[in-house]
Amino acid sequence: MAFLNPFFLLGAVLAGVPVLVHLVRRTRARREPFPSLMFLRKIEQKTIRRRTIRNWLLLALRCLALLFLALAFARPYLPALVSSANSDQKRASVILIDVSYSMRYGGLMARAKSLAADIARSAGSEELVAVAAFGQSFDVVTPLNKDHQSAVASINAIEAGLESTNYEQAISGGGSLLKDSGAAVKRIHLVSDFQTAGWDRSRTAKLAPDVELKIADVGDPEATNVAVTKVTGDNVVYSQKYSGKLTAQISNFSSNDVSVPIELKLNDLTLERREIKIAANGSVPVDFSGFNVQAGSNRATVEITGDNFQLDNRYFFALRRDDQQKVLVIETPGRGRSESFFLQQALAAGENAQHALTVRSPGTLNPADVDSYQIVVVDDANVGDALADALKKFVQRGGGLILAAARHTESDQFNKYFAGVAPVQIGDTSPGRSYAPLSQLRTDHPLFAPFSRSGRLASPRIYAHRTVRPNDGAVIVAALDDGSPIIVDGTSGKGRVIFVATSLDTSWNDMPLTPLYLPLMRRTLEYARGTGQALSSTVGTAFRASSDAEGNRPSIESPAGGRIEDAAADAAGDQVVPARAIGFYKLKYRDRTEFVAVNLDTTESDFSHMNVDDFVAAVTSGDAQRRPESAASGTLTAEQIEGRQRIWLPLLLTALTAFVVEALLARRVRLPKLIHL
Repeated sequence: MAFLNPFFLLGAVLAGVPVLVHLVRRTRARREPFPSLMFLRKIEQKTIRRRTIRNWLLLALRCLALLFLALAFARPYLPALVSSANSDQKRASVILIDVSYSMRYGGLMARAKSLAADIARSAGSEELVAVAAFGQSFDVVTPLNKDHQSAVASINAIEAGLESTNYEQAISGGGSLLKDSGAAVKRIHLVSDFQTAGWDRSRTAKLAPDVELKIADVGDPEATNVAVTKVTGDNVVYSQKYSGKLTAQISNFSSNDVSVPIELKLNDLTLERREIKIAANGSVPVDFSGFNVQAGSNRATVEITGDNFQLDNRYFFALRRDDQQKVLVIETPGRGRSESFFLQQALAAGENAQHALTVRSPGTLNPADVDSYQIVVVDDANVGDALADALKKFVQRGGGLILAAARHTESDQFNKYFAGVAPVQIGDTSPGRSYAPLSQLRTDHPLFAPFSRSGRLASPRIYAHRTVRPNDGAVIVAALDDGSPIIVDGTSGKGRVIFVATSLDTSWNDMPLTPLYLPLMRRTLEYARGTGQALSSTVGTAFRASSDAEGNRPSIESPAGGRIEDAAADAAGDQVVPARAIGFYKLKYRDRTEFVAVNLDTTESDFSHMNVDDFVAAVTSGDAQRRPESAASGTLTAEQIEGRQRIWLPLLLTALTAFVVEALLARRVRLPKLIHL
C-alpha cells in the first residue's frame, strides 16, 4: 500500500491518546461532611494505588476512530492492484506535434521531436500509438498501431512547415482518432509551443470525458520577433511611375524597442533603404511611392534585417503595369447630359485611372467592335439582334458585362436578347412609393468584401427599380429592406455578368451622390473583369492560374524552381494551384510571364505564450496533466490511481461510524465514584 499524503500518517499517533487518558487522568472525588473521627480507631494498612482499564470496548472505538481518520487523510492506494487490472485494459495514445512555422524558432522543433519520441518509446507493449502533425491542417503521420519503432521513426522525420497554428483542428483530429479505437484508456499528448495566436477562444473544441490530455510545452516565454506583417497598396498601375502609396506594416513582438533597416526591392534591385525604430510591442507603417515600374508583371519585396527569426522578415507581392482597360458604355442617345455622366466621372477620377471609357449608342456601334474591349456596360439601352449576339459571344469568351435596366429598357426585348446571359428576367417598374434604402448588402461576396471593414455603409435611396426574377445559380448581392433584388451576380461561359435593377445615374436613386458610388462602380468593373486581386496569397490557400484568350494554360513553376504538374482545373478550365511554399510562383504564357506572390500567415509571427492552464480547462474537464513529459510513463499517475480507488472514503465513513458508536456507548457507561471525607 502507498499513500498520496503520507505526512498525515503522523496523525496515527493520536490513536494512543485515549489509552493515556484512561491511565493518567485522575477522578475527582465528591466531598462529604462527616463528624469527628476521635472515637474511631486507627488501623495501620499498607495500600497500593493502581489504575486499571475497565471499558476495553470504549477504548478500542476511540483508538480505531482516530486511526481510520488519519489513514483517510493520508489517501492510501494499492499500485499493484491497479497495475494488474490495467494490464488487461486496451490503451490508445495519440501524439500531436505542432509543425507550424513558429516551431522553427530556436531549437523548439528538436525539443518537440525528442519529447514525442520519448512518449512513443515509453508506451506499453500492447498500447496503440498514433502520430499526427498539425498546423492549420491536420495530417495523420502514423495511424493507431503497436509498432512503436515506426512511430519514433515518423516523429524523427517530421519537420516544421509554413502554416500557422490551429489548436481546434488538433484537438478535434486527435479526439476523432481515439473515438473508434475501442480502448478503455485514451490519451492525447499535445506537443507545442502554445502560442496565443493559435487559440480562438470562441471556437474551442472539447475532448470527450474519457480522453485524458497531457501537455508537453516546449515554448519559450521570452521569445522575441520582428516581422513584416502586411503590405497594402495598388497591385496594378497604368503608368510608369507608381503614383499611389505602398504601405508596409512592421511589427515588433518584444518588450524592448528595436531599430531595423528596411528595403523595398523590385525584381531583386533595391529601390529604397531606410532605418526605422519600433517601440516595444508596437508596429510602424512605412510608406513607399514615386518609384518606376516596368511593363508587365514585377516581383516586389519589402525586407528587414537584423532579426533572429528570418522566416517572416520578407513580404512578397506582385506589381503589374498594364495598359488601361478598355470599357465600352452603351447608352440610349438623348439630349443634354449623358446618362452615363456619373459613371464616367467615377472611373476617370484619380491619377492611376484603370479604365479608358468609350461611350456609344446602339445605332452607332459596329457589333464587331465589341471584341476590342475588356468590359461592356449596357446602361439602360435596348440592343438589337446583331449586337445582342456579339455581346453573348463576348461574355462566353471571358468578357465582363454589366447590365443596368431602368426607364428606357423594354422588358420583353431584354428577356429575349439576353436569355442565357443575364442572371435575371425583368418585369415592370416597381410600384411607386417615396423611397427604400439599399440596406441588405452581402459583405461576404467579393463585390462588397472590400467594404466589410469600413463600418456601416451609407444606404442609398432607391426611388424606383425593375422587378426581377433571378435565375437558378444567380446570387443576390444587394437588395432593398423588403428583399427586392437590386444587384445580382451571375456567370455565362467564362465571363461574368452583373445586373443592376435601377439606373446608374440619379434618375431612379441617389447612389451617385453618396460616398459608396465611386468605389462600388470601380469594384464592380474589376469584379466583372476578374481583376483587382490582392497583392499576394497566403500559404495553405490556393490561387487561380487563368488560361489565355485562346484557352491555353500556362506552365507553372514553384518558388524553388520545380514545375507544378498536379494543379486541378475548375469549371472554367483554369488551373487551381495550392500555395505550399512562400515566394513567387511563375506563370509562363506564350506571350508573357506572370508572378503570383505567396506569404506566411503573419498572425503566427507573434510568439506570445498562452496561459496553458486556461487552455487545458477549456478543452477538458480541467484535470489534465500539465507536467512536462520528459519521460512520459505508460502507467497511471499516483493521483489517478488514488482517484480511481477512493480508499479514503470507506476509511472516513468507518471513522465517523466509530465516533457515533463511541458517543452512544459512553453515555451508558458509569464510572466509579470516590468520596473524600
